Amino acid sequence: MSKPEIVPVPAVNAVIFNENKEVLFTKRSQTVREPGKWCLPGGHIEVGESWTDAVVREIKEELGIKLIKFELAGIYSDPTLTVTEDVVPDGYHAQFVVASFIVEKFTGEITPNEEVEDWDWFPASEPPDPILKSHPVRARDGVKFKGNVYVR
Repeated sequence: MSKPEIVPVPAVNAVIFNENKEVLFTKRSQTVREPGKWCLPGGHIEVGESWTDAVVREIKEELGIKLIKFELAGIYSDPTLTVTEDVVPDGYHAQFVVASFIVEKFTGEITPNEEVEDWDWFPASEPPDPILKSHPVRARDGVKFKGNVYVR
């Protein structure tokens, strides 16, 4: 019997800061993969969508806020961090290829959708647990970001 293949899946994340430079993490609901784990908000890119359109849409859908000031901080594809341990429903291991954006300004009130069980602000150096394995490095990179995009 052959092992399931690994398929690249384009996705986006947002490292959203509050006035204290804390990062917004969301707790995944039972409706999504790896429920109960904390993560940075974001999701998959839809067919025909750009990276920036995807992050704006995903954050609006998940949190109800509109991004005003954001920029690319990193591209993440390290298989040791981005390949799913379990086979996804489509029958393969997903290797997420993620564009991570830092967000310094947004409008609206955070109003999570059904994908988000909970949310809160945390120092990047002390993320919540349990957390998706690739997200702490993205949060720390977002805090350290000085204009040079991380590629990991």
